[in-house]
Amino acid sequence: MKDFNIFISKYFITLSLTLFTISTCKIYGQENESLNQIFTSNIKNIKSNSSSISFAGSYRFLGFVRNQTEVFPNNSGKTLVLLSGDNFREPMLLLKLKGLTKDKISFGADFMLNSTYKGPENVNNQLTLELGLNLRSSFTTSFGKFNVSSGGVNWYRQSRLTVWGNRSFNRESIYHRRPQTRLTSTPHLRYENYYNDGLIDEGVRYGNRAFQGIFINGQNLPKGFSLKGVIGKTPFNRSILDSLSNNYTGCFRVSKKFKNNFNFSYNYLNSTNLIDTVNNEFRGYSINTLEFSKKWNLFSINLEAGLGNYYSPENNFNNGEALILNISSSKKAKYPIDIQAYRISSEFVNLTGNFLNTSVLEIFPNTGSNNRATTIRPQFNSPMVGLGIHTNNRQGISVNTQHSFGKLKINAGIGISSEIDTSISSISYRYNVNAQTLSRLYLFARDWGPYNVLNSTYRNIFENVSISDTNINGLANFKKYFANFEFQAKYSGNLGSKKFYIFFLSRFNSCSRSLHYFPKYNLDVLISQISNQIDFNLEVSNNASLILNFGMERIIGNHITDLGDNTDSSGSPINMILNRLNPTNSIVNFARNQRNRLIGMGLDYKIGKDAMIFFRHNLYSYHDPNFVLNNLKGSETMLELKILF
Repeated sequence: MKDFNIFISKYFITLSLTLFTISTCKIYGQENESLNQIFTSNIKNIKSNSSSISFAGSYRFLGFVRNQTEVFPNNSGKTLVLLSGDNFREPMLLLKLKGLTKDKISFGADFMLNSTYKGPENVNNQLTLELGLNLRSSFTTSFGKFNVSSGGVNWYRQSRLTVWGNRSFNRESIYHRRPQTRLTSTPHLRYENYYNDGLIDEGVRYGNRAFQGIFINGQNLPKGFSLKGVIGKTPFNRSILDSLSNNYTGCFRVSKKFKNNFNFSYNYLNSTNLIDTVNNEFRGYSINTLEFSKKWNLFSINLEAGLGNYYSPENNFNNGEALILNISSSKKAKYPIDIQAYRISSEFVNLTGNFLNTSVLEIFPNTGSNNRATTIRPQFNSPMVGLGIHTNNRQGISVNTQHSFGKLKINAGIGISSEIDTSISSISYRYNVNAQTLSRLYLFARDWGPYNVLNSTYRNIFENVSISDTNINGLANFKKYFANFEFQAKYSGNLGSKKFYIFFLSRFNSCSRSLHYFPKYNLDVLISQISNQIDFNLEVSNNASLILNFGMERIIGNHITDLGDNTDSSGSPINMILNRLNPTNSIVNFARNQRNRLIGMGLDYKIGKDAMIFFRHNLYSYHDPNFVLNNLKGSETMLELKILF
């Protein structure tokens, strides 16, 4: 079947290229013929093409070198790595085909070639479909305008509690690039846009979820109604039992626009996964929500609330509630403020919504024995998350604001949250510094590293922390409380005639046994995490841009969390500056005392109209004196060439 699919893919693209070439040659021939024709009053009947086909795409080469001077002991002494690409499944050559028939039915497909410079030749030279073949059509009736699509993978968004991709307040370092990062007309424009708008364009996938199925969208319906929906498959619907099993996710949204900027919507989602063909047993969940939005001159309100139900042979929950409320002032206000409050119960389970599932482990696809998953899985163990990111079994509130002082722009946010019920005796947190670097060491792996606590996801990594204060059921003897603070400053200036930008980002998180209105960095809380990152960008010329990066991160834990294996009875200081000033009274700990650092420099250079080169060189270190095997140090060098056509 695999060879057949490859044959069909190659046949389809060859046929498309042939049709395109024939069409081009035909037009060229007609132009030459018209020059030599004798004038006649007879009208020549020329049959129009039945369809139009166009191609676009990109070529991306990534040369990657990693040189480690300190490695994990189970890394088999591998200190030098030379790669084409960074091992993620990102196409080197991407060809996008688009077509439109005379019946106004559009079709498209994304053909890809992986890196031909690595791995077996018979594998990486194969032409494959990246997202499948998609068909789209639109038609207008007296009832409204409808768009229908089906086929391969599409990206879909509905509401925050039903279908919505992970989105934050865009407080990120833009030093690192992703394959989906779009090219700008000049290298400097990317940093200028981030300074002005605070947005990072990561492509069509950002903020959406992947679906494979049939999509419908209806606009201009009677009485101001509109609708959208999909029935198909998500990663949750995969099954090893039968590829044609009755595993589907279906959802739809019906919206009504009223006068005075008032909108009302009803959202529905139902998802099932077959787990036992003999007893015909399923895991699944269903969700019903109502959504209201109203906009005034000075502020706006958006509220989504609903009920969800999860069922499986292992668990059969009652209905659980969920609510997300946003109150935002006008952007024209002198001090714009955004207030967000949410509550998502542990019974409200969804893998496609804008929140993390922390209450049901078996819902993740292909979860194996001993709580170990065989596929990629996000944070599960009481995640410490940033502002704007939610989890179930949690309630909280956050406030964000921003203001400009001339060329200095600042924005900040503070938030608190707590568990609704006690949960597993563990915590998890993501790294803010060196996250992409560490994720490349062991792709999509679970429970790795010297202490089996690291977990790699797509270009990110998180760590699990055990808690000793637990009951016989493996649950913590207390509810966990979380506090967050984020601050960003952006400044624009000139060095002579060249413009520069400075971006400073600070993030401060803590998890504790009691409520704190501001995060703490001491041993009274379970985990404290603080990071600072600085990006500097200088416009060298119209076609070149220099970027520098420096990041530091500190993570400490108290005595209730995992203790290290350092035999030094004096412990390790939690504050390096105070320890140097007064080492006698320095506070020390024996649990986590992590120190991450990244120093980077790069150059973005435009070599053509739609072609750029990106160079990055990073010096990284990852060290914990209390966990002696957690010691990494090295450098990364990357050269990326990206061409659009």
